[in-house]
Amino acid sequence: MKVLNFRNALLGVTLVVASAMLSPVAMANGKDRLYQVTITNATLGQPVAPSVIATHDGSFRLFELGAAPMPGDGGYADYFALAAMAETGYPFHVLDQVAASTGVWEAKVLATSNTPPVIFPGGFNSTTISASGNAKYLSSVGMLGATNDAVYAVRGVMLPRGIGDTVHVSGSAYDAGSEANAESADTVGALGATDEDPVSGVGINEGGEGYIHVHAGIHGVGGMGGLSAAVHDWRNPVVEVTIERIE
Repeated sequence: MKVLNFRNALLGVTLVVASAMLSPVAMANGKDRLYQVTITNATLGQPVAPSVIATHDGSFRLFELGAAPMPGDGGYADYFALAAMAETGYPFHVLDQVAASTGVWEAKVLATSNTPPVIFPGGFNSTTISASGNAKYLSSVGMLGATNDAVYAVRGVMLPRGIGDTVHVSGSAYDAGSEANAESADTVGALGATDEDPVSGVGINEGGEGYIHVHAGIHGVGGMGGLSAAVHDWRNPVVEVTIERIE
């Protein structure tokens, strides 16, 4: 599969939500400290879909590794939000879930008016976010686009203290465990698959391993037109997140 065609396929999937991402859904109650957050794609062939970033105190956890909640269990709605992001790149369920969580100061989607919502290999995107009081940490998550159900994540990074101080942290890839890693053209949205609807929930959280774990990468098992290990596989980390305090 040519890289140009691959890029165009993913861009078509994500542009349907691009206009909504330019306005944060969740805003802080005020501005005390201000940070610039830059996410750089460190992979050879994985596009990074729009990220959700949040500032928070020590009580908040983006997600926990291990067994995923089943329908009817407490926490399943939060897991469904992660699964929808991991399978389709759609960030708004995670945004709503994070913004409503105890301990979160501000939550937003990383997208700006003058950059594409997708971060292609070697590219980066930046935004600003505020924090106050005990909100001394930052978490971030976004889909690795050429996968069945992978996200990168950084969880609970300490924010830099002084104005002008900078923190660099690497983000690894995690498997949401919500969809089998078929790697095929009819199951990967970046390759044109349309079997999932993140808004209605159709096709989300079906046939996966059932638990969140460190992703094992791309193995090229998807057959003709599927993902290529030579292009789409990775070795962790998959992103670098840079946080600079600017106010």
